[in-house]
Amino acid sequence: MTRRSFLKVLVGTVALLSFGKLAASERGSSLVLNETGMRIYKGYVSGRNVEQIASDLVAEYEVDYETALRDTKEFISTLRAMGI
Repeated sequence: MTRRSFLKVLVGTVALLSFGKLAASERGSSLVLNETGMRIYKGYVSGRNVEQIASDLVAEYEVDYETALRDTKEFISTLRAMGI
C-alpha cells in the first residue's frame, strides 16, 4: 500500500465521536473517523504511545513503520489541537 493509499484509508468514515460542551446552549464538536482513525484514537485514549500505535498499524495494514509513525504523530497532534 502506498502512502497515498494509506492516507486515503485514514480519511474514510466509520465512527462519529462527539465531544465538547455539556450545556445544552453550547455547541460541541464531532469528529468522523474510519477504522484506521478509530484504531489510532483508541490507542491514544488508552495510553499507548505513538510507537506502539504505529506498530499496531504496521501489523494490520500494508504500510511501512516510518509512514505509520509519521501519520500517527500527525493524527494525534490533530486530536490534541481539537482538545481531545
